Amino acid sequence: MRAVSFVKRIQWDLPGTVFRHGMSIGDVDNDGDNELVVGTAEGELYIFKGSDLWQKITGLGLITSLTIGDIFNYGRNALVVICGDGWVHIFYSPRPVNPTISLSSPGIPPAIKEFIPQEQSGPTVTVDVATGMGSMMNSMSSDQLDSGGETNEPSGKMECVYVQRIPTNTKVVLLADIDKDGAMELILGLTDRVVRSYRWSSNAELGTGRLVGLNKWECTDQIGTVTLQHTGDGTPTLLVAQPGGTFMRIKCNPEESNFNDSDSSITNSEVAASCVDYQTLGISRMRNPNISTEILGDLEPSKEEFVSPLECETLRFAGKIISEKEQILSDDRQLSTGELKASSLEFERNYSLLEMRKSSLDATGNYGKKEILEKDNKPVRFYTKLATQDIDTVDGNLVGGNVVLGEFDIKPDKKSILPTHRDFSPSLDYHTENYNDPDTKERSPGCERRDSGEKTNKGKPYALATLDGTIMLVQDEVILWAMQVDHQIFALCQLDVTGDGTDEIVACAWDGQTYILDQQKHSVRFQFEEPVRAFCTGKYSIATGSSSPCLVYNTFHNKIFLYYDVILPSMVVSALDPLEELDEEEKLILDDLISKNVGNGISKEHKMQIFTEWLLYGTGYL
Repeated sequence: MRAVSFVKRIQWDLPGTVFRHGMSIGDVDNDGDNELVVGTAEGELYIFKGSDLWQKITGLGLITSLTIGDIFNYGRNALVVICGDGWVHIFYSPRPVNPTISLSSPGIPPAIKEFIPQEQSGPTVTVDVATGMGSMMNSMSSDQLDSGGETNEPSGKMECVYVQRIPTNTKVVLLADIDKDGAMELILGLTDRVVRSYRWSSNAELGTGRLVGLNKWECTDQIGTVTLQHTGDGTPTLLVAQPGGTFMRIKCNPEESNFNDSDSSITNSEVAASCVDYQTLGISRMRNPNISTEILGDLEPSKEEFVSPLECETLRFAGKIISEKEQILSDDRQLSTGELKASSLEFERNYSLLEMRKSSLDATGNYGKKEILEKDNKPVRFYTKLATQDIDTVDGNLVGGNVVLGEFDIKPDKKSILPTHRDFSPSLDYHTENYNDPDTKERSPGCERRDSGEKTNKGKPYALATLDGTIMLVQDEVILWAMQVDHQIFALCQLDVTGDGTDEIVACAWDGQTYILDQQKHSVRFQFEEPVRAFCTGKYSIATGSSSPCLVYNTFHNKIFLYYDVILPSMVVSALDPLEELDEEEKLILDDLISKNVGNGISKEHKMQIFTEWLLYGTGYL
């Protein structure tokens, strides 16, 4: 694994303790540029813009996690800060925007409406989509105009617009649409092994709003992280990391459960159980069941499909088998035509034994074939009787007999109350009926798709990392590859460092060792010089109007290090080829220069080597 070095960085002093999920990068003030937000255990909230500290908010309590997103479902971002003592604070920037809505809109939180002017004149009012910030268009008061005739617009500083009490001990927070209803939900992972979901709800009559609890799921073990993952058919699911490299998959859309509306015997608990699947993965059997796990979902897939070395060996082995079968068929044709070569004498001896056995079996009559017939208007699969008995002339065993070897009815699969792999893995759409029967041509819909050459929809890949240094890439519950490192991984993030639209996996260890892996298992490592307390990635705006990939480290010495312009031209090291940068005319000139004196014991490749050595070091001759 090659080592890389990043030198562009910004450093800030940050007094206080930062939790693992106490940092985030996003556009908190909706100005088009991304900011860095950091919350401490002392109740202080820091917002960095560019290279400076933009805003500091104090007196919030024990900040354990925070997130940035459209929690009000108005199309604009807000900052959600979660405290360990059971309070959620929502911050919003009062900067006005162009879209207009009515002042009586029930979706505006009451705390945000305090920004709206009480006395208004004129027919047209522009209101912020989420904050309700109103400004006069046709008439303005004199205090809104300065001496130069310019308006005193809001500074855009974050304001606390809503506070609500929630359960304590929140560890991780996620803001995403988990039930395909077009609205964002707030998902909380607690240290009490509980996952909860909330949605912002507005009261049209009272003009108020609040976070309403939707679901509650209890896990068997401690929660690592919670992430959003979409299956092959676009169904959103929650992946909850569990110790030992395992996780829980939660389907939050009750319409896609396995029960019919007419079945009144199904209870709510059974419906909830049908939406939860516990995934262990094959490699988890080799892991320590007590180590923590990080999970990262919805990775933007790579255009190039991953092919493991084992598959390559399998393909070569299969090709070898096919070649051996072709050789056997060729020997069969030689036997049938009487043109047996000397190299096939050993095969002739073996083939003669097979002919003797075949002739002895032919004398007995029927072979005992598997058939499907109708019995009592039901399909029945059974083996036919062997009519006679005989003795094999080769080994002396009895062949045949009046014994029915087997008979059973074909029954459809019984629908299970608990979820199966078909409910969570659409790409593994196998049916046991008629699947193992080599004689029948009936196949399940999933097998027909494979036979016809059509590709099934695959879900996006997701990554797992365990504290003992295991990093895995999984797709549709199939481990594509796994990698073992000798550092303790505590953070797992995604970042596009190559600029090709594909997400790379960024894993950070406690000692600062950072691994960057693509989905083809190509990897590089970056050594940060200090132990790390918290880590995150994202695209940060150093200058207005532009953003670049960055790595953010919080150290135990109360400092923040932000590395920006984290860009790699390629994850794979390629050989230096000077001809790639030349145009056609330059290539002709170079070819004419190299071709001189070629043939007098000097090859063209050797001449090119001498020329390259002369360009780099000034040695050699032309």
